[in-house]
Amino acid sequence: MGVGKTTFVRSLLIGLGIDQPPEGSPTFAIAHEYQGPMGEIAHIDYFRFKSEAELDDAGIPSYYWERKMIVISEWLCSWPTFREKVLNSGRSVQVQLEFQDNHPIERQIKIMQLGRHQ
Repeated sequence: MGVGKTTFVRSLLIGLGIDQPPEGSPTFAIAHEYQGPMGEIAHIDYFRFKSEAELDDAGIPSYYWERKMIVISEWLCSWPTFREKVLNSGRSVQVQLEFQDNHPIERQIKIMQLGRHQ
């Protein structure tokens, strides 16, 4: 909490050429969709889900496997089974944000490509 996920996503969306102002974290809406020069982009927040069954009910898998789009996920780690499916797809990049030791306003960012990018 408070490590800068939404700030990072806003900057990423601007970098991906989104013209409209990024809407912030979709905690209450669950997902925000954008159209950019590279195609469709979805920003999904998993924080409010109570079960993996709710992911299916909300149509979340379609963002990953039925649509050709960039999906930015917050709190995906809350759902390890679904997370593994996403990470094992061969098309994932994981971004890890952490508070920097002894520097409360600095962050450490790790970006890791997982599998083969298609």
